[in-house]
Amino acid sequence: MIPQKAKQAASNIDQLAINTIRTLAIDGVQKANSGHPGTPLGAAPTAYALWQKVLRYDPQQPWWPNRDRFLLSAGHASMLLYALIHLTGIKAANASYEGKERASVLLEDLETFRQAGSRCPGHPEYGWTTGVEATTGPLGQGISNSVGVAIAGHWLAATYNRPDFELFDFNTYALCGDGCLMEGVSSEAASLAGHLKLSNLCWIYDCNHVTIEGHTDLAFTEDVASRFLAYGWEVARVSDPNDIELVQRALKHFKDTTDRPTLIIVHSHIGYGAPHKQDTSAAHGEPLGVEEVRLTKEFCGISPD
Repeated sequence: MIPQKAKQAASNIDQLAINTIRTLAIDGVQKANSGHPGTPLGAAPTAYALWQKVLRYDPQQPWWPNRDRFLLSAGHASMLLYALIHLTGIKAANASYEGKERASVLLEDLETFRQAGSRCPGHPEYGWTTGVEATTGPLGQGISNSVGVAIAGHWLAATYNRPDFELFDFNTYALCGDGCLMEGVSSEAASLAGHLKLSNLCWIYDCNHVTIEGHTDLAFTEDVASRFLAYGWEVARVSDPNDIELVQRALKHFKDTTDRPTLIIVHSHIGYGAPHKQDTSAAHGEPLGVEEVRLTKEFCGISPD
């Protein structure tokens, strides 16, 4: 059993890392005066739990064929992904870097978010930023691509694995939002994944009930969980994404499910910690503002400076 003091220290380290992700994201958006700060604030604990506790990859070998794949389907929240790539120290390994020995995303890259030529474009670009597994502009694109990636994983395993010698057994994770699940393409992809029983596929649904136009109930009131059960998926819920043990438990449930894909519904708050913009569409597609950034950092226990 882990001593209580040690457990508390680990929890403090986790919280510091999560708030660092949040700070990098909202600072990058604010400096660019453009972007989407709300989802990185709300989804940071979920993404951290996945990347730090579950995802299998090697930062020094970013194209290792059997790495777990992570696709950010909510591509507008790209600063979340860039912060993760930066903090994990993923090595640049693309021809576009012209053979330079460097990390994929440096602090200076985060500081040039959404600027011409930056390694941190407004939406993730496959082949431009190492660590990005798919180009995700239109909503629904990433989760749909993830079905193809999961199918490819099964094909590689069926073709090359031998008894007691498994070369390929990677899992595919995709983080999506309300907008992704409102798109028709995601419905078709989910139906196919259920039909094929892609047990190596996990969609993490950051459910905050807010889009850029306002609350989702303006146009989207369906029972998403029931729809995915009808597709033949396993469905799990996380009531509080800030409790990363709950997130880890849901991810373990996915790994224990061997006969179908899994949807994890994470009930989050867009713009978490922003005192005047949390749970509003104002946190979706525009910078928080200098004063709101300071207040959000204070809420997270981070120095505003």
